[in-house]
Amino acid sequence: MTNLVQPIISYLEGLAQHVPLELFTLIGTFIEEFIAPIPSPFVLATAGSITKAQNNPLIYLVFIAFIGSIGKTFGGWLLYLITDKMEDIFTSKFGKFIGITSGDIEKIGSYFNGTKRDWLILFLIRSFPPAPSSPVSITCGLIKIKMRTFLTASFLGNIIRNLAYLYIGYAGLAASEEFMRGMEKTESVTQIIVVGLLLAVLIWGYKQRKKFFSNGNGKTTEKEDLLFKYKHAIPGDFIEKHGKEKIIEGLKVLTYKNIDPLPKTKEQGHSTLYIFRHGESEDNLNLIFSGWRDVGITENGKAQAKILAPKLKDIKFEKLYASTQIRAIDTMKIAISQNKSVKNLEIIKDERIRERSYGDLEGTSKLEYYLKDSEGLETLRRDFYNIPPNGESLEIVCKRVAEFCDELVEEIKEKNINVAISCHGNSIRGFRKYFENLDNETVAKVETPLAQDYASYTIKD
Repeated sequence: MTNLVQPIISYLEGLAQHVPLELFTLIGTFIEEFIAPIPSPFVLATAGSITKAQNNPLIYLVFIAFIGSIGKTFGGWLLYLITDKMEDIFTSKFGKFIGITSGDIEKIGSYFNGTKRDWLILFLIRSFPPAPSSPVSITCGLIKIKMRTFLTASFLGNIIRNLAYLYIGYAGLAASEEFMRGMEKTESVTQIIVVGLLLAVLIWGYKQRKKFFSNGNGKTTEKEDLLFKYKHAIPGDFIEKHGKEKIIEGLKVLTYKNIDPLPKTKEQGHSTLYIFRHGESEDNLNLIFSGWRDVGITENGKAQAKILAPKLKDIKFEKLYASTQIRAIDTMKIAISQNKSVKNLEIIKDERIRERSYGDLEGTSKLEYYLKDSEGLETLRRDFYNIPPNGESLEIVCKRVAEFCDELVEEIKEKNINVAISCHGNSIRGFRKYFENLDNETVAKVETPLAQDYASYTIKD
């Protein structure tokens, strides 16, 4: 290890003589955190010595500590992201062989996300000079500690840690080889202890994984899965105020548990229309009335669209349509990503197939509405004629979708083309009413899966 680290230390020693102190600190702290296991006292103690040599006042160390914290936090952030991605790749490819999924890893992180206690613990670890820094960043990325908690606690804690080493250098102690060796040894011992404890916890967690993630029989219940997935969308006082069972009942109502099978018709020699819903959006995940809000799809939504891609890859499309909303457009791009016939086709956007407007309710919590008035929410969502304040009824949505269909069917018959459409749950209700002649009550209650599958309709002359 010394053979690998020494050239980097020599480089930093040269760098300190040829660049401004501030730039040396920024680059040095980044390298210390991200690239190599350089002893922590080296960069900052050297920076402290330079500060003294330049006759800068003692208070200037605060500014240098701030710059050093930027470098260390940026390096830690990159370690976090790389570890996060590596964990996803590892669990997706090899997790099944050892009985661990990415969701299991994320469940560990969910126990350390966002509370003041968790922030304080990470802040104190970052502030303690002998504590190893890089392994902490890697661990946070592994279990997916909330990014805001990671960045703020790391940045502020690193400032205090940096000040300690900077003052040592400023006071002239950095020149003492005995002191430096002592600090390096302390940090090395601490690092071994921390890494050892981490490995022990991971081994214990692996052995106890069924008990840890399940209800005692090796399987998580539907209720536990729902509460875990939507934990972020449940305010802290809701469970105490309304009760866990009421919350779970609301989650079941709001999370598309009774998906209806999509119709598929296709006849040789005739054009076919393929329609699918966008993947999970940020508002879907957060149980928010979305409507005309332009929110993107989540990582899970992208994965859902990727499931759809091989199902569409061998179909020769001549036209692609999407609503004007980004979640439908991005889903279309992923869904057709394996299809060579669409290489030169643009995605045509049409407002008539966008989502139902929820008017004044857009951006508000569906769960909160349910807990206040569950029957009112059912009427709002599943009554064909109900109009939210300043919004649209399903009847209005179906009328504008029907207008779109009249024009599209005429074009399909004239040109004998296959068409793909990416849209929304409520606009798909309009398509189903148009092509299947469903009654209003059925249309209002039919449920469509997020991406993953499509409905198809044969268009005859």
